[in-house]
Amino acid sequence: MRPRDILAANLRAMMLSCPELGTLPKITARSGVSNGTLDRIRRAAVSTRIDELENLAGAFGIEAWELLRPHGPGDTSPLGLMLASHLDRCALDDDMHRAAFAAAMATIDSLVAATPGSPPAPALGPEATPAPVPATEKRGGSSR
Repeated sequence: MRPRDILAANLRAMMLSCPELGTLPKITARSGVSNGTLDRIRRAAVSTRIDELENLAGAFGIEAWELLRPHGPGDTSPLGLMLASHLDRCALDDDMHRAAFAAAMATIDSLVAATPGSPPAPALGPEATPAPVPATEKRGGSSR
């Protein structure tokens, strides 16, 4: 799969999961990337410049490389990575972390599966669930 196809699939998945950024004009307002460019990115019709990729990722609160990470068997989507990071900061115990992660990933996968042209969602087993951060490391904030 070409990087532009991966980016397009991840952008469509992010738009579906983030109602506040569910339309191109909303993403444009937050990222500064034009509607036309976003439309071409969403359709995998164009290669994207690094500065546009960084601005787009910043609008969703993730790193640029996460938009280029394939979502295939054994991989976790950018949304899953973002979710895992949030759960690591907020989950009170391991069981709560695993249950919330599994429920959220099932929702993300169903949204991605409903997106035409998106790659199939990976099977989510216990090995795909990120381990929670020990309580001593929680609530310390991120390095961003």
